[in-house]
Amino acid sequence: MKKVIYYAIFVLLLAACSGEQKQVSEEDMAAQAEKESALALQAIEEINATVPALILEGKFEEAGKYFAPDVVQMISGQPPINSREAWIEAQRQAAAIGEWNLELEVLNFEYLGDRAVERGRGVQTFTANENSPMPSMQMTGDYLVMWKKTDEGWQIQYDYVVIAPPEAPME
Repeated sequence: MKKVIYYAIFVLLLAACSGEQKQVSEEDMAAQAEKESALALQAIEEINATVPALILEGKFEEAGKYFAPDVVQMISGQPPINSREAWIEAQRQAAAIGEWNLELEVLNFEYLGDRAVERGRGVQTFTANENSPMPSMQMTGDYLVMWKKTDEGWQIQYDYVVIAPPEAPME
């Protein structure tokens, strides 16, 4: 009988200890996920600064490496872009008519392991050159990006941009 009682106490202690271990593991997992999320956000914010700089320098292929080969980019009022090659060509065509400067601000970020969703706002300043069919202007838009973590790092899989209509002049 004493053996049964000792065995029962041993099993209860073992179960109690494994419960504490599980709780610590869940806390460790949450801390690890938070750390990974912060690292992903940091990497994505660096990309958000790097891509516009590369475009200004005319390094379209290098900037394109931050986009998945099958990227889909949809900007309001424009036909969709359905590949990295098409995105690079669109950047070349845009650069031919002027200089485009883009500043991005992350408003919300959701880390999902090998995926991440970024919602933000961008201000794009266009300075027309002599070949431009449109005048210099500044546009503001909201965007939603689905990022994918690959062997090459974080890449844009889907990019949706809604450009705010220009404000009417005050009379």
